[in-house]
Amino acid sequence: MTNDTRDVRNNPDNPADRAPHARYWRRTSRFTLVLLLIWFIVTFIAIFFARQLSHYTLFGWPISFFMAAQGSILIYVTLIGIYALYMRRLDRQHRDEHEQQR
Repeated sequence: MTNDTRDVRNNPDNPADRAPHARYWRRTSRFTLVLLLIWFIVTFIAIFFARQLSHYTLFGWPISFFMAAQGSILIYVTLIGIYALYMRRLDRQHRDEHEQQR
């Protein structure tokens, strides 16, 4: 097979094939960074501002205790769920773009 008869649609050097992959990874990286930033803020606020937050109550407990015992964990589980849903949608979009190119 010569280079002239090679199928350019399956060529990794083809810029048209690289663009969807680059867009996919850019979206994935950006979304992951946002979720990690939220994770860091939730963790940092609960620990660093524990004394100031202890003046506020939630269901009769100081908010700092609630965040340490349950609130942070609920937020982390929610972040995992959001990540899974977003990545499922993004994977489907990427797959559809890839199939349209074929």
